Amino acid sequence: MKSARMERYSRRTQVLAHDRSRRELLVVVSGCLEISSMSTHGRKYVNALLGPGQVAPLVRLLEDVPLPYDYHAHEDSVIIHLPSDAVIAVLDAEPVLWRDVAKLGLQRQRLSIVLLQNQMLNSIHGRVAATLMSLVHFYNGQGPGAGEGDDAGPLVRLSQNDLAAMLGLSRQTINKELGRLVEEGAIDMRYKRIRIVDAERLARIAAGT
Repeated sequence: MKSARMERYSRRTQVLAHDRSRRELLVVVSGCLEISSMSTHGRKYVNALLGPGQVAPLVRLLEDVPLPYDYHAHEDSVIIHLPSDAVIAVLDAEPVLWRDVAKLGLQRQRLSIVLLQNQMLNSIHGRVAATLMSLVHFYNGQGPGAGEGDDAGPLVRLSQNDLAAMLGLSRQTINKELGRLVEEGAIDMRYKRIRIVDAERLARIAAGT
């Protein structure tokens, strides 16, 4: 696609900073894209972290849809910008490709509903576990078995402050719950890094079983 362009962003640099309304899809080549928003009181909410192979925001394929989120490089990242009109032209030329877009959109919707249910119904411990599971999916691109990896399990670069912003909890609460998950053998923690040691155990905790 001739109109595509590849950009390199340093950690914490805003993406689409000059024109937040520009209709583009962002494809993460390397690094991690943070999707967040800020309340009128200055409180940050982190919606998602997307790793290599992930695409956002699909809603920009629609016209006249506001873009309520901010996009930042969560770490040093390489991102491809795809103009939405050019992507739509490709999809219209090969209509069967729209099916893949629909599948991706439905998968995102399902995960969003699951996370919303966890936020409303689950314990704080379960919410933290469920959020880590979702991060593994989005951050590593293909799910719990994928990602940076060695045999020790997938790794997510995430500070406790970032996780607190995703869950609307205090850093102290997050520190306590992560400590419990370490004791339960589900995760291992290093500086701003969380490794999933036992994905099945983490999933059981997330499900409250």
